[in-house]
Amino acid sequence: MMQIRTLCSMIVGAGVVSFAISGCVPIKLLSENPQNARVTVSPRDAVVQAGQTQQFLAIVFGSSNTAVNWSVNGVLGGSAAVGTITDTGLYTSPSKINDWLAVSILAVLQANPSKSATANVKIFKQGTGAANQARQSLPIKLGTSGGNARDLSVGGDTVACCSGTLGALVQRGGVQYVLSNNHVLARWDQAALGEAISQPGLVDTSCNSDGIVVAHLLQTASLRTSNVDAALAAVVPGAVDPTGSILEFGTFGGGAIQPAPPSDSIAEPAVSMRVAKSGRSTGLTCSVIGAIHADVRVNYATACNSGTTFILTFTNQVIVDGAGFSAFGDSGALIVDAQTARSVALMYAGSATVTLANPIQDVLTALRDLSSGAVPVLVGGSPHPIACPSSAGVAAQTPALSASALSDNQLAVAIRAKDKYANQLMADPAVFAMDVGASDDNPGEAAVVLYLEEGKQHVKIPAELDGVRTKVIFTTRLPARAVGPQPPGAPPARHSVPQDEVLHAVAVKDTYVEQLMADPAIIGVGVSVSNDNPEEAAVVLFVEQSAPTRSLPLQIDGERTKVIITDAFRAYGWNEPAAKACRSKDKRGH
Repeated sequence: MMQIRTLCSMIVGAGVVSFAISGCVPIKLLSENPQNARVTVSPRDAVVQAGQTQQFLAIVFGSSNTAVNWSVNGVLGGSAAVGTITDTGLYTSPSKINDWLAVSILAVLQANPSKSATANVKIFKQGTGAANQARQSLPIKLGTSGGNARDLSVGGDTVACCSGTLGALVQRGGVQYVLSNNHVLARWDQAALGEAISQPGLVDTSCNSDGIVVAHLLQTASLRTSNVDAALAAVVPGAVDPTGSILEFGTFGGGAIQPAPPSDSIAEPAVSMRVAKSGRSTGLTCSVIGAIHADVRVNYATACNSGTTFILTFTNQVIVDGAGFSAFGDSGALIVDAQTARSVALMYAGSATVTLANPIQDVLTALRDLSSGAVPVLVGGSPHPIACPSSAGVAAQTPALSASALSDNQLAVAIRAKDKYANQLMADPAVFAMDVGASDDNPGEAAVVLYLEEGKQHVKIPAELDGVRTKVIFTTRLPARAVGPQPPGAPPARHSVPQDEVLHAVAVKDTYVEQLMADPAIIGVGVSVSNDNPEEAAVVLFVEQSAPTRSLPLQIDGERTKVIITDAFRAYGWNEPAAKACRSKDKRGH
């Protein structure tokens, strides 16, 4: 996290408030008395992922000496066990904890040590899933381990069992149902209606059928024809919390994030939307939507991680970025807008880099009552934020490359394109420098890099120049400074893509998706935001890393393309090494 360096005093009423931040210039107060001074700390409460940082500010009233001494759990400067804090208030949480750790940050005013203020920090080890795998007492909360009580396969002397996540509670015609995936509740389209659904799932009971029966399979959406992976199970009276509470969707209390219902309303998925889910294997995780309107090919199996495999194509899917967002066993988890807890999608598959989900409205529509046509609605409450770690990052899809990692031939071609068009492009007053580097939309390719003055109107930048991608960096024009990204301390600029641009990218994707996916290496095509130009949409191509591919287009009908290299999408066994997929001789997970 960047440290803030600024002149940071302001007049408030008849006095002056001074902020104890690195680089502050003290301003003499109109009147001051250190005995009457006071200090507050902002923020007063924070959620931080293990190993990440949080900036705290000390706000001092009544003293021109704004310096404070920072401590963590009574230790000046903190320690490796509880986290460290600098004299500028930058806290770094310990990288190794169990599931949770609560610490207290104290700022003591140097001018008057009797004046102090505290802040509370909850440190969260993302991706443990321990609470989600545990056996619960009735009524159970959702986001928990569960599945079909008959999801077993036998091979010789080995028994394999599967489970997923009981994702959310829905209601239709006054009756409540558990919502999850077809492959979690209905055994990959092979279960009979009425089969028992247990908590925890078989994978968390050593394949013994001693979980609590909390529901019975009622309805499935066919995997091969419905375009969703979803099913409903009728709740056993008293077995499921009727408010629809989901583990870790609430606020902190008792050293952990408490369960809470999601919002009872729906949010439309959008690229870069911050989302959260609570699932059996990785617990509460947060990330961002990387692509929407995606068509994808997904690998399925005919039995619990065994039998023959088959491939299904889904359209209009949601793709969430980040290797740590999910793992097998999280299938069936409800994905919500992290700011409002409004439902966005139902996850069902993934790869080592991304998570796949069905838009929630498509799921609910596919599970309408076949007699009355009534569509189920989510059981929940008012909108509220999810307690995502404040500094949790999102794993990159592909490693960034520097220009030095590109071949001499790539650089030579890019330099020729830059030199050829430099005068023409720099005739635009907003363009003040050009360079050559690596593309962010496809890091294996070179790009002509254009530096544009932030906030200044500019002409549309072409997506390519003589077969070389272009990359746009918006920054501040600094005549006495080398060209580069924004200087330290400057907030990152936020650029939005116009809705008509997104709709055009969707139309282009729909026109060419069949042609693109005729290439066996391309396992998904969707719509995203360009990394090379954050003001433009992009048609994103998901390319399987082990498959040979033809040359990929730089643009399609004027829309940039963005390439994500990944492994195969699958509804089983993703994001965990194959050697760990079998958790014991007779224990497996989705």
